[in-house]
Amino acid sequence: MVCRISAVIGVLALLAASSSAAQDMPNPQAMQMQMQQIMQQRPREAEAAARAFLTLVAPERVNGLDSLREQATAGNNQPVIVVDGVPVSSPPSQDQYWTEVAQLTVQFDMVQKLTRRDSVRAQLVAKMFGLEANARAQQRAYRTASESIRPAIHKQIVALITQHFDLEDRLRGLEIADIERRLAEVRAESQRRLDKRTEFIKFAVDDIVRDAIRPR
Repeated sequence: MVCRISAVIGVLALLAASSSAAQDMPNPQAMQMQMQQIMQQRPREAEAAARAFLTLVAPERVNGLDSLREQATAGNNQPVIVVDGVPVSSPPSQDQYWTEVAQLTVQFDMVQKLTRRDSVRAQLVAKMFGLEANARAQQRAYRTASESIRPAIHKQIVALITQHFDLEDRLRGLEIADIERRLAEVRAESQRRLDKRTEFIKFAVDDIVRDAIRPR
């Protein structure tokens, strides 16, 4: 879940079946580019957006984000290689912080767009992103934990991903219901056309004939 946007892509795939929910959703490539721009340019507004979103979906992780920021600030004295005005390498603490900020900012934007179309799906997606933020924090902790502590962290990650899977299933259930509803509508319309086949043909023929004899 670090340095990737695959979770967001997965959510977009789940939403694809819902025309109302998927409308106006950015494509995965655009979201990936947005993340990369944030990581390179490091705008302050992205920091504010990330913190605000985290406060909504995973308030218990706000202190962790602040800690990453402090580590990134402390690493500012370390050398950074810049090519054509763009940093191409930076201390690991800065990478971790800005990767997290970029991920949260892109997710926040996605949830805001989705809320305007479908608040129910937006709530589920926001909860999923909150669980992912917690899983990323546990992932970072696992890297530096001793072997005696890792089993406990592993157990927490399993619990988080289990909850994420359950939310995915709920979201998928909404998509299935949407597909079934639209299929029922198409079948009903097809049956209506079959029931009124003769009438529809007569109307179409009458239109053609009237157009043929209409003065030019």
